[in-house]
Amino acid sequence: MLRIYENVNRRKNSKENGTKRREKSSGGGMGRGELEEICDRYLSRREEQQKVTEAVERCLRKGYDYDKMKDRVLEAISDSHRAHKVISAICIAYPQFRKRTKFEENTTDSKRSKKERGRSRSRERSRKDKERGKDADRDNRDKDRRRRDDEVNKKEIEKEKEKEKLKNLAKELYQKKLEEEEAKRNVVVTEETLRAKELMYKAQQEIEERKRQLGLAAAAQTLTGVTAQPAPTAKNVALRPQEAQMFIQASMNKKNRVDELKAKLAKATSTINSLVRPNAPVMAPLPDIPPGILKEREEEYLQEEELLEFMDPRISARPAERKKKMFNFHEKGEFEQLANKQRAVAKLERLQAEISQAAKSTGISSAVKLAMITPAGKSSDDVPDIEWWDSIVLESDSYDAIPDTSVETRFKDTISELVEHPIKLKPPTDPMTPQYLKVYLTSKERKKIRRQNRKEMQKERTEMIRIGLAKAPAPKVKISNLMRVLGSDAVQDPTKMEAHVRKQMADRLKKHQQANAERKLTDEQKAAKKTKKIAEDTSLAVHVAVYRVKSLLHPAKKFKVEMNAKQLQMTGVILLHKNINLVVVEGGPKQQKFYKNLMLNRIKWEDEVIGQKKDADKDAPGERNSCQLIWEGQVKRRNFRDFSVVTATIEKQARDLLEKHNVAHYWDVAYSTTVLLDGQDATPI
Repeated sequence: MLRIYENVNRRKNSKENGTKRREKSSGGGMGRGELEEICDRYLSRREEQQKVTEAVERCLRKGYDYDKMKDRVLEAISDSHRAHKVISAICIAYPQFRKRTKFEENTTDSKRSKKERGRSRSRERSRKDKERGKDADRDNRDKDRRRRDDEVNKKEIEKEKEKEKLKNLAKELYQKKLEEEEAKRNVVVTEETLRAKELMYKAQQEIEERKRQLGLAAAAQTLTGVTAQPAPTAKNVALRPQEAQMFIQASMNKKNRVDELKAKLAKATSTINSLVRPNAPVMAPLPDIPPGILKEREEEYLQEEELLEFMDPRISARPAERKKKMFNFHEKGEFEQLANKQRAVAKLERLQAEISQAAKSTGISSAVKLAMITPAGKSSDDVPDIEWWDSIVLESDSYDAIPDTSVETRFKDTISELVEHPIKLKPPTDPMTPQYLKVYLTSKERKKIRRQNRKEMQKERTEMIRIGLAKAPAPKVKISNLMRVLGSDAVQDPTKMEAHVRKQMADRLKKHQQANAERKLTDEQKAAKKTKKIAEDTSLAVHVAVYRVKSLLHPAKKFKVEMNAKQLQMTGVILLHKNINLVVVEGGPKQQKFYKNLMLNRIKWEDEVIGQKKDADKDAPGERNSCQLIWEGQVKRRNFRDFSVVTATIEKQARDLLEKHNVAHYWDVAYSTTVLLDGQDATPI
């Protein structure tokens, strides 16, 4: 609270200094010569210059703000661009015209002006509405608006009262703190306090001397291996100037007293000597102590010192006394409450064990653990001096670093009307080369093109023969044109000519078959062609589909599901479980389209009863099998290397199998939909 009060005083002082500076600048004011220089710099027409100077001088006399000055300058100048330049130059020359910042604005004045404007508008509307016959609705709205304004005013008044209370409290605390400091300064140092400090100093000196003699500090360091804290010395005892002065005076008084006592003792001894007679009998001397006793005493002292060296001072010797037992009376019902608490704890532990066992069997234990580990969020009531997002921008620990000047004046050279448009980037899924749609010709067009190509080839061949670059081919003789081609030879020896023709026909057939065989693809080429036709590019995105089948005991249907996925070169898994059979397939869009048709349309799942390995009749009792598409979408990369079949006995094992491939959420979705569907089936209609 004290810090808040100090900050408030600092801000008030800074504001007062700023207002004084502004008053000086406005009072001292720039002369008319600077205004004329601004007009000469930006305006060429004399009429505009005169209008601007008159408008600005009028605004200065009347004490107008930035907005009114801006409106008058814009009216005087026809070119808006030049007008804005003149306005900015006038604001720099005359600080009283600059825009007011957030901290300089008076919120109460702005709110009052808004309310007055709203009330004037409401009066105008009510007058018009009465003319139109809508005064009743308008009155209701005005009442609501007045009620809201009154509520807002009440809230503002309450807030101002709270602020005043806080300020008064901070002021009182600050005054108390100042009074305490003043009281500490004015404390009278008494002689008793000095004596206490002197006794403390002497006690500390005696403790140090005793430790130095016994050497306990060094022994404790070697035994424990921990550096002992140094004992307080005379340097640590701090005295204030008044205490030091009193201490010196007390020591001087002591010295004077000691000297006086010595003088008195000297006088007393002289009087005693004068009283004693010279021949008076003297007291007999004490007998000498035998040397044996002295040796025994010295040995005992040495043994005690040796024992002290090996003794740990931290261990306190306790007397061997038994503590007295006292009567301890228990109130009625105390043990019953204890037993009830223990029963409740045991019941809670049993419930927790059942819940954890159920969570392990369903595979949701990890989520439960995460929920238990996650700490609850705590909201702090402390109001920071500056918000963290503002501290990054301001690079300061408070809002006092914000300058008083407006944004337009601070960033006049950097802010402009230009807008920077960033370069558009291509999405990562778009191919690098442009893709064009294939155009297919009709059968008539294909025949026509083929005919034209043949005609061109034949024309080229005949031209080569005509020039002499190619040899003319032998006539193509058939049984049908034998007489027309051979003529007289066929008449002379028809059998020979027939054999010759048949041989030519066989050669032509052999040549045709040989050309076909050469064009024919090998088994490897056929497989590669088929693979190329089926395979799809999944480098950009992989399409995934998850199916849930109630039962996959039917061998033929299980074979179709597995073999079609392998033939389509899809990856994934078939997860077999007693309650849920999950089929996950990954591939391209064409592959997914074919496989989706297979799973949902081609395979007749309804013809099978769950638990049987063959198709059943329509009237056969039992629950029918079904297949559902749970989810389909796109992922970035494949999670399976090939297509496989896996069997799981419990839900936890099934989830762990999918967790190895980072797709445990497929099981969660399938299991949750199964539970929901079972619940819907169980509810009565």
